[in-house]
Amino acid sequence: MIFEQDSVGFQILDVLFLEQGAVKLFNDNRNFDALSYRYRAETLVESGEKTIAFSDHSIGYFPSDVNYMRTSKQDKMIVVHFKSFTYHSNEIEQVLPADYEKYESLFEEILRCWQQKQTAYKHEAAAILNRIFAELYRDNKPSDEYKSKIYPSFQYIKQNCLQKEFSLQKAAQASHISETYFRKLFHREYGMSPKQYVIKRRLQHAASLIIAGYYSLEEIAELCGYNDYKHFSVEFKKNVGVSPSKYMYNYTEE
Repeated sequence: MIFEQDSVGFQILDVLFLEQGAVKLFNDNRNFDALSYRYRAETLVESGEKTIAFSDHSIGYFPSDVNYMRTSKQDKMIVVHFKSFTYHSNEIEQVLPADYEKYESLFEEILRCWQQKQTAYKHEAAAILNRIFAELYRDNKPSDEYKSKIYPSFQYIKQNCLQKEFSLQKAAQASHISETYFRKLFHREYGMSPKQYVIKRRLQHAASLIIAGYYSLEEIAELCGYNDYKHFSVEFKKNVGVSPSKYMYNYTEE
């Protein structure tokens, strides 16, 4: 992911504030990258066979030359358009930062800098964007002590945990270690079992899809890797505190 690079070479093209209501837009033939911070969002982005639900306080990276359909009930964001010279992905990427206020402040700072256009503002804006990349890198980079052993497995989990055929055995194989040893290292590194981490990522994605409001609960269970709705419902209530249907009701009532 672009957030995990030691450095990123780029040229900023524009910094914008956007606030939109219900929209459905197809974006194609974009020859620039985009990094966005969303204050408020009920947005689905579909690219190829992949669907990402963007919710409040999410950060997204949209590579150049990757086509996608964006369907939003609402979208309020700051977006930086730039050309990356040292990194390219074929997939849209998203991160949900724990300390979102830090990133909100940085994105607001780069927007002010770009709008005021004071002397050397492009250099200053580039410095702020580098700070954003640096913070994302620090917040999403595992410690070096275990990276050589389980980093490939960690990446495998992030990329595949929403698939029904996902297994921890395959995740361990990505690092060429036994599943038992992988579980031990993972818990030592991240403070939870790999199974708990998978459940957390699945349910975070499920909650985003429920908020977006475009899928039935049964469809959401499938999109999050569950073979049957009952298992999904039990796990959701155990971890979130309410059933998926109650969660949906509570959100629509707000």
